[in-house]
Amino acid sequence: MVGIVGGAAALTVWATGSPGDQVHEGATTGQLLASADGRTLTLSIGWGCERQPELLVRELPDKVRVSIKHTVPATDPPGLCDPMGGYARITAHLKAPLGNKPLIDAVTGRPVVHFDGRNLALPTYLPDHYFPYPQDQMAQIPGLEPFPEDRPNWATGYHVGTEPGVGASLIVRQTRGAGPAPAGRPTTVVKGHPATFTSADPNLGPRSLTWFDGTYTFTVSTGAPVDLSDQELVRVAESLK
Repeated sequence: MVGIVGGAAALTVWATGSPGDQVHEGATTGQLLASADGRTLTLSIGWGCERQPELLVRELPDKVRVSIKHTVPATDPPGLCDPMGGYARITAHLKAPLGNKPLIDAVTGRPVVHFDGRNLALPTYLPDHYFPYPQDQMAQIPGLEPFPEDRPNWATGYHVGTEPGVGASLIVRQTRGAGPAPAGRPTTVVKGHPATFTSADPNLGPRSLTWFDGTYTFTVSTGAPVDLSDQELVRVAESLK
């Protein structure tokens, strides 16, 4: 099936993969990171009732077009939700560095909001027994404020132990521009900037430390279950480089 999307030639095309599967190309949604070397695009995405989506790229001389390939498997009876879905990070590799070329959504024709990995701050200190999330695992803590869709942002995740999905989590989120002022008054200072501790629920977490450095809003969050002290959150925050 061929149609028109946003006035541009349709790129949402239904096709057949395995017998009965429905495959289509959709607009790019979720958090998107362009690596510091410009050669890898990584998308944090959630999905339901389909196989894990794929990130598609088309490199042109003056831009890179991106989209998401969705595959809905045939089920018996039809309409059964199998598989149920999930959360992950999916990647696509470019033959040439992205450089200053814009990322354009191949379906809508609009620019794609993405975070430039050259500006990503990472902690040089981690609490004992904390390790980075696996590269394909989406960094998330249930109960955190939703990510803004209209501004570049990225979350980097760490968890206790070397097995994914076990123990507490630590999330460092970096968003371009000033975010909404956290509830309450500044209670500490991070790198010379007022910073606020917030907690949606003192009993369940997560608990966060948030500040704005004039360019980015940073949030360092602990949760599931909450076990890092305020002092540890400040230490992680101060180590960001």
